[in-house]
Amino acid sequence: MAIGVQTIKGVGFYPGSSRRFAAQVTLNQSADTFELLDIETQKVVLVCALSAATVDKAAGRGPRQVYLPHNWLLQIEDPADVALFNESERNRILRYLEEVHPRLLAVVAGVTLTTWIVWKYGLTLLVAVAVNLTPENIRDVMDRGTLQSIDLLMAEPSALSASDQERVGEIFEAIVAQLPEEDQNTRAFTLLFRDVPGMGPNAFALPGGTIVVTDQLASEFGHDADVIAGIIGHELAHTLQNHGLKQLYRSLSVYVLLAMIAGDLGPVLEEIALEGQLLLRLSFSRAHEAEADAIGVQLATDAGFDDMGLARFFQTLKQEQLDVPWLSTHPTFESRIEALTQ
Repeated sequence: MAIGVQTIKGVGFYPGSSRRFAAQVTLNQSADTFELLDIETQKVVLVCALSAATVDKAAGRGPRQVYLPHNWLLQIEDPADVALFNESERNRILRYLEEVHPRLLAVVAGVTLTTWIVWKYGLTLLVAVAVNLTPENIRDVMDRGTLQSIDLLMAEPSALSASDQERVGEIFEAIVAQLPEEDQNTRAFTLLFRDVPGMGPNAFALPGGTIVVTDQLASEFGHDADVIAGIIGHELAHTLQNHGLKQLYRSLSVYVLLAMIAGDLGPVLEEIALEGQLLLRLSFSRAHEAEADAIGVQLATDAGFDDMGLARFFQTLKQEQLDVPWLSTHPTFESRIEALTQ
């Protein structure tokens, strides 16, 4: 056989037909010639320039298609034989990477490790970016959607007297006045009352600045302005520190990360805003609760209230052994009282 001439075998297909035949190919790279032989009939069915043959893109380890002039087609199984054709450098690299090899396991391990690192350490940063990208009007829509769900599923209109609501409202205004001026100018902090039998003496904050106080809290602790001040300060701290949004985006981390990578958070925010029950199903982390305790007490103190009001609230709940459904997701009374009294 002449120097530079190589023979390979494959499966040939006649032009525009599924009729196949056992094929032998003779390639002369130095002369740039290509001969296609039907092995059964020993007839050369095609002679053309080798440079006229094109190879399809790599697709795993399956057979490769070699497209020939006049609609002739050749299938080749051996990747080494494919390399004899004028395969593009991009296809050659892709085919190389797709072959099963120890390096493939190393690539998979590297990708897995990188994903874990991003999940473990980068998620907090990405969540912070998502929070900063959330406009105030979307937060307001979240508040309205959540309130609608609360009123539909678990709350009744408040039965508190106007004087009781006014007393709590005055404390609320005093605490809000201690907030940074920037927050007061960008958010409309609102106080609402609801009768929520299943929640007990409690209050909760929504991302847009809405604070909801239960009738049970105002009835049982309304006589102690320092307690109410500490609780309202605590809830305002959740809003100031964006704890609700952070927990929400963490719970939807994959969805949010994909949206951020795609560069469009709009559909995600719309979905969250319209589905108020998402916020209802979340609970703050213990770290968030501890942070809100510290900031809330500082706000209450700055407004002129006793800094032990919030600790006194927890002490009462502990002594009376009140059944509070939110205790399982919060730090223990003992740990919170200890932190607040230090």
